[in-house]
Amino acid sequence: MEDINYSRVKNILKEIPFFEDFNEEDLDYLSGQLSLRSFGDGTELFKKGDIGDYLFFIVEGNVKIQLESPFYKSIYATVGRGNSIGEMSLIDEFPRSATIVVTESAELLILTKNRFESINEENPAVGIKLLKGLARSLSKRIRGLSGRFADLA
Repeated sequence: MEDINYSRVKNILKEIPFFEDFNEEDLDYLSGQLSLRSFGDGTELFKKGDIGDYLFFIVEGNVKIQLESPFYKSIYATVGRGNSIGEMSLIDEFPRSATIVVTESAELLILTKNRFESINEENPAVGIKLLKGLARSLSKRIRGLSGRFADLA
């Protein structure tokens, strides 16, 4: 059973754009570092203000990102297959910035902060690729937000 899950995780990684720069050996290593879990509709993955210590890669399904502020009630965005959620929790110690709820039964790959730190110590080459992927992902989001703010001006 473990070999089937390991093989399945490796095949999933090959389909997620975040991992496009990873070679076969990297994917073999990472397949043993991530866990795969299923979550039903309405499952709250985390709440704004929670302390985070993991990130998700969406394999199947959709999740809703809910942002709240004193100035507006809430903003929603829905993201699905191939996207990641919770990247900042691997980098900083700040509380979660949004609430995430499963809107369509989801299968998610999970990378914990402890595993992330172990990867950086055990396999620095893979750790660097993960850091570059996180930086790209966060940069893409910041650019998207910058575009939205420019539209408001």
